[in-house]
Amino acid sequence: MSMWRAVVYTLRIPTNRVMIVASAVGYFFFAGLSTFAVEFISGHYGVGKVAVSGLIPIVGLGALAGVLSGGRLADRLMRHRHPNARVLVPASAYIISVALFLPAVVTTSLAVAIPLFMAAAFALAAANPPLDAARLDVMHSRLWGRAESARTLLRRTAEAGAPVVFGFVADMFSAPGGRVSGLEYAFLIMLAPLVANGLILLRARHTYARDVATAAASEESTR
Repeated sequence: MSMWRAVVYTLRIPTNRVMIVASAVGYFFFAGLSTFAVEFISGHYGVGKVAVSGLIPIVGLGALAGVLSGGRLADRLMRHRHPNARVLVPASAYIISVALFLPAVVTTSLAVAIPLFMAAAFALAAANPPLDAARLDVMHSRLWGRAESARTLLRRTAEAGAPVVFGFVADMFSAPGGRVSGLEYAFLIMLAPLVANGLILLRARHTYARDVATAAASEESTR
């Protein structure tokens, strides 16, 4: 297949479309959050930027633990006869991350916020490995490279646009003389797409098994 034909073919797979969008939205939120995290934490909790820079790696440890745990959990559930685990785990992770980010952003206590941010980063990062694995499950192996090219294009576009969108929303809601209140509103508003992500992924459980079977049959017929 030509590049264009291959991309069109991969986008016709229902589960793949949902997962591409979910992945892009997840990276979009993470890119916006990481861009303005130091400014927000410093102003919202009254902590110096040097001290905040020391706290960021602590939150990063939560994300690292999530990356290592998400795929393992999904694989374990699949071994225990939960065939939709690679869809259900990221869907649940997105929704849980919103439930943790919300109080973390609203509270003014840094001691309360840091554990919540760590747990939220864990959940947000845990969604990516099973999501990546599920995309390969529904795709013929000879299309993996081109399918990932299409996904990566959308992901990079989302990551590049995140700081602009977050900054624009923050400026809209900023109080005179400061932007911290605007950033709080921006983070809260941008949690809505993460909730939608989880709900949309839950719907993908109805198409995932069929698309996996189709990919397996295609592999067998072209072997």
